[in-house]
Amino acid sequence: MRLLKGLLLLALSATELLLPAAEVPTPIRVIVEHRRETDGPAFRFDRVPAPTDRDTATRAAFRLVEGEPDDNSAPVTALQDGRLPNQPDQPEANFFFAAGSHGGRILVDFGAATPFRYIATYSRHPDIRGPQLYQLYGATGTEPRLILPPSEGRSPAESGWSLIASVDTRPRTGPGGGQYGVLITNDSGNLGPFRYLLFDIRPTETRSPFGHTFYSEIDAVSADPDFVPEPPTPRRGPAPFTVRTPDGRFAFTLDLSEAPELESWAREHLVPVLLEWYPKLVEQLPSENFRPPDHVHIVLRPGRGVAAASGSRITANATWIQRELQGEALGALVHELVHVVQQYGQRPPGSSRPPGWLVEGIADYLRWFVYEPHRHGADLVWLRRQRKLQLRHDAGYRISANFLDWVSRRHDPELVRHLNAALREGRYDETLWTQRTGHSLQALADQWRRETEQALAQP
Repeated sequence: MRLLKGLLLLALSATELLLPAAEVPTPIRVIVEHRRETDGPAFRFDRVPAPTDRDTATRAAFRLVEGEPDDNSAPVTALQDGRLPNQPDQPEANFFFAAGSHGGRILVDFGAATPFRYIATYSRHPDIRGPQLYQLYGATGTEPRLILPPSEGRSPAESGWSLIASVDTRPRTGPGGGQYGVLITNDSGNLGPFRYLLFDIRPTETRSPFGHTFYSEIDAVSADPDFVPEPPTPRRGPAPFTVRTPDGRFAFTLDLSEAPELESWAREHLVPVLLEWYPKLVEQLPSENFRPPDHVHIVLRPGRGVAAASGSRITANATWIQRELQGEALGALVHELVHVVQQYGQRPPGSSRPPGWLVEGIADYLRWFVYEPHRHGADLVWLRRQRKLQLRHDAGYRISANFLDWVSRRHDPELVRHLNAALREGRYDETLWTQRTGHSLQALADQWRRETEQALAQP
């Protein structure tokens, strides 16, 4: 499969490229136009149709299935309402993802498969938030291996989805600000048919946390003039509710609209943990001039896996949570709260990516050795229950948590706090271990392994 590697445009240019994707039987044409704010009426392009409030997408169901909207963003439904920003920088009239996050995915459900005449996306911002960068996938809903929606971190192409087009409107040179219109169409016929569209959206700039596009509108026009989208009515559950810590410093909004069966558990068990332990985790992981997120959004809904955090948003698999109400449910969410507090995406541009084993090891350390040590989820009691075990300090999660606990007890009780600060500030390297403990990371890992193996060998 040959993917369209990018649409790189000069200002005031309109470019056409053919995208022969293996999953799509006929050539796809992607037309991009870019206008500066001084070029006349907004969103009036030569070849890309003007945004409309009468397209098929206005009756479809738009749902955010991955990623976190920015606190200043309009809701995702702003992408289908036909209302456009009337100013170059108008956050409340655009949808965009949280600063510092990796982006996300938007699922559009039309209720039934239909061929499309075209799909168009529009954006507006005076600076780096103007260009667009995304991949568009489609599905009829009848694909034998379709995962709806795809698991986070997994390519939709591996989950039964067909790639329709790849879009990258970042200019080669010059400023990227202004208005962008992208038209995805087919010279040989129609697009699809598709019931579902999936927009996999990424930031156009990673050196700055503010590289997320201000998306103004998404239009999709069916080739069938009589087709009227009738997506399934969403499950009716409790309305999202917000709770605050007694001092008013932190707030938590819980969305259980797709998991009403968990409402009583959330109110009686989860909420007290959030109110007590989020402030404690903030105290455990301080750094100079750091301000933790003061509003955390938690969504419980059926899905795959366990849970994931992005920015200040946590999404958890309600099916798994239901099975673990008396087991790991609360601890797993505390682990994700640690990720919200870590905020390693705020590190300076150009700094190295934090080692994954430390990111997860710190989260599991605070979970198993601070929040719930009585459950013995990462200590010798747990290690003795493992049949196949590789004692690698960089294995991540519980194994790395065990290593961090050992080093903290043996050499430096403040180690995790200093590691976290260095990771958040983009200054972590392995010399920090020597500075804090007098031993290299490798020497500590070797000693921990020897002592742990000896302890496990004892009856």
